Amino acid sequence: MIRRMMISTLLMAGCVIAQASHAQIIDYPTLDRILFIEECIQAHPERLRQEMVYKCSCMLDSLAGEIPYSDYTDVATAAHASSIAGERGSALRGDDVLALAKRYRAAVAKAAKACLMTP
Repeated sequence: MIRRMMISTLLMAGCVIAQASHAQIIDYPTLDRILFIEECIQAHPERLRQEMVYKCSCMLDSLAGEIPYSDYTDVATAAHASSIAGERGSALRGDDVLALAKRYRAAVAKAAKACLMTP
């Protein structure tokens, strides 16, 4: 009887933990999820779109597990802004911005590897 109660308690605790980690992933607004996935698909035109929908979705879920949305907006913006050429982009190449961009690119590379995305 006690053993069953312990197993039930452990299962319930596991469900709570799974819901908490799932809530972090859902924390990303739908629009940002769509934009990330569409950009990812466009970056791989040689692959089948359906394959990339799954792999890019996997990448976003992996990324969301590593970077909370409140940080994602900063690091993704820094990564995109640091690639702007010319004078407009020169103001966006400070050490802080480059560090954020590096964090984003490293997290995306890790997510790509986790989702079997080969270059």
